[in-house]
Amino acid sequence: MSRRGIALGTVAVLLSGLAACGIPGESDVRIDGRGPVADTAPADHPAARPPDRTASGSDPEAFAKNFLTAAAGEPGEAYQRVNEYIQDGAQFEPDDKGDVNVVRVDVDGGGIEVTQDKDGTSVVTVEVQQIGVLRANGSIGEPVQRDTEYSFKIGAAPTDPGTGGGLWVLDPPSVLLMIDDALRDYYEEHTIYFWNADYTSLVPDLRYLPRTVPVQRRATEVLNWLIGGPAEWLKSAVALPEGTSSVGNVPAPPEEGGRLEINLAVKAGALETKLDLEKLFTQIVWSLQKNQLLDNELELKIQNQSKMIEVAADYRRDHPLYQLSGAAARYGVFAGRIYPLTSPGEPKPVPIPAPENHDIVTAGVSRNGDDVAVALVVRDGQSFRLRTGIGPGVATGLLTSQEKYDDLSRPVWLKEAGVGGPIGLVVAQGRLYTFTAGNPRLTRVSFSGADLGATAVAASVDGNRIAFVSGGRLYVAGVRPVDGGLNVEPVRQVATSLHSLSAVDWFGENLLVVAGVDSEDAKAINRINVDGAVESRQIRYVSAAPVEALAADPTSLEVPPLPLTYEANEVAFVSDTIITRSQIAPGAGEPPPNVNSATASFYLY
Repeated sequence: MSRRGIALGTVAVLLSGLAACGIPGESDVRIDGRGPVADTAPADHPAARPPDRTASGSDPEAFAKNFLTAAAGEPGEAYQRVNEYIQDGAQFEPDDKGDVNVVRVDVDGGGIEVTQDKDGTSVVTVEVQQIGVLRANGSIGEPVQRDTEYSFKIGAAPTDPGTGGGLWVLDPPSVLLMIDDALRDYYEEHTIYFWNADYTSLVPDLRYLPRTVPVQRRATEVLNWLIGGPAEWLKSAVALPEGTSSVGNVPAPPEEGGRLEINLAVKAGALETKLDLEKLFTQIVWSLQKNQLLDNELELKIQNQSKMIEVAADYRRDHPLYQLSGAAARYGVFAGRIYPLTSPGEPKPVPIPAPENHDIVTAGVSRNGDDVAVALVVRDGQSFRLRTGIGPGVATGLLTSQEKYDDLSRPVWLKEAGVGGPIGLVVAQGRLYTFTAGNPRLTRVSFSGADLGATAVAASVDGNRIAFVSGGRLYVAGVRPVDGGLNVEPVRQVATSLHSLSAVDWFGENLLVVAGVDSEDAKAINRINVDGAVESRQIRYVSAAPVEALAADPTSLEVPPLPLTYEANEVAFVSDTIITRSQIAPGAGEPPPNVNSATASFYLY
């Protein structure tokens, strides 16, 4: 029996409306009982908060960097923390939002420059890339600033007695800034989940939880995020009903083995069936999964009446997040044929009939319960055609597109099926198209509010979001199949330190890998959060040629268990090593003797 994810009812059209429910409208949330074990750092732990003003002594560079982390922490205190660095009379006027502009700065590569003046003061110049706005709800919204450089003046303490000595910001930048390093150091990444409109899939929503939030208040904080609705770029795909409210009673300090109780005051008729209740419970139990907020029992009450009590770990095991049937399997293309590659676990058979396994350039494959959907890019002279099919374990009855194309990208599949079955995505001649397993004809995708081309596309493991490259830049968007087609919601550009991007794939539920060129004009592959806020180097100097395709296993909620693969100059690599015939699974046959390396690689999951 295959695992069908958390779809508790019949899988229907994905995201057919603009609103989807998790916490019912007009509900109060109360955490009444003992909380779960949580051994995260307490709020007063020194590592949980940025350094204070005097920590850098008289070192102007260290002081400048510390100042650019001072906003980190609980949003209501951001202005207070930053103003502690600024001399009286020049401090920011706090606002009610507590929004912070997050910027990327190459701290080690000269992104912060300090120039000393004759009067003993120094001017700090910061070259930045705007990432976005850190909201009070822990999400990163799109940037509202466009500046690429800021300056501010620092100097010795004012002459007023009792100011504590050390350096001060004498003339601050025009807006509240925080460098991206502060997100790594003083926040914990936390994912909450919202149902799509048809209640067939949960959509991940990445947030940042300040480490200074006391452990006994963290579950309340996450529930308030749920009630507040999804991040801005997901709002048109998933949302909560109007009128949702909460009252949170912070529980006593957690004790081992305790039960977390959530008490909802629900509008009459909001939870009419047992299925409605289970959907709500599932959303909450998964949203409290990370950072050890809920590992023991969860009791859900409706107007003080107990409705469900489950051990969280057992419930998550029985209600997995995604439609995954076993571990991911890796494949390579040698001399136009697909071969299974060695990888952890049992190698899987090739998911197409042997007579169809020829003239293949690249492929996209996806498990959909017991079925496997296949999309093949095949060579036809100097052009390419798309072949698609679906079947139990092996895709049979493959259909070939009538149209030929000068180029086709590696196709990908959405995990959530539309009315006509699984929906695929492919880039052809600079535009994004959809197709189905039963019809390889390409249908042009229209972007809401934008006229964008595309050079690469990737589908998230939940099937509700895509990432794509257009004009050398990275974008993400929510998607929803409607009437046999695909609606792409308003797109969001994602800031990355690379330029001239050529490929993208999902590396986790909220993590992407992108290929491009770095600031030193070297080819590189970086991994980056879906909101652009946290970025790190994966591979550098990957090839003299641009990366043509990336393939990753995004199925793990933590570190990806299987390595990244990519293609450059018609050669396939795993990590930074060429995929050779020695990696073909035993018993899978051999390519011609003169063919030693793979030209493409992809995952089936």
